[in-house]
Amino acid sequence: MKHLLNRPIITVIAGYWAMFWMMNALDKIFARQDLGFIVWYGNHRVEKFTMYFDRLGYGPDSVWATLMFAGIVEAAVACMFLWALYKIAKNQPGAIRLNDRAIAASIIVFFGFAVFDVVVGDRAELLEHSTYVGVLLVSYLAGAIEGVFMHLRNTQSTVEPAE
Repeated sequence: MKHLLNRPIITVIAGYWAMFWMMNALDKIFARQDLGFIVWYGNHRVEKFTMYFDRLGYGPDSVWATLMFAGIVEAAVACMFLWALYKIAKNQPGAIRLNDRAIAASIIVFFGFAVFDVVVGDRAELLEHSTYVGVLLVSYLAGAIEGVFMHLRNTQSTVEPAE
């Protein structure tokens, strides 16, 4: 676990996006369900998707299928970030590359959401999903900058002091 502190920015980025995607997935999977210990209200996705699909001429069965599909995709992206965190914690090679791929997968998912937003005419959701793409790009840049600073720090620590 001490290796998580070696890359604090990447660790926070991967942790945030893992939580974000997992909570989003659960919000779709448990939408409006009583789980016994809590009623999962979340976003009003069922109502929104019912409205969208009515516009498109699809029945209510399509709503649940679409929400489940989106939830599974989001859970998969969350698992990519969790796997990257695990690899960072164990100081395994490829952790940063996996984090970068999870960011790319996130951008692809948001691109898909944006296309859906255009098709159903929800400009507010389009703006939200487009904003998340920008935040993901900033996340990528922050991780890349951390790598540059680490390289500079390691280079400076191996240089002999001038006399």
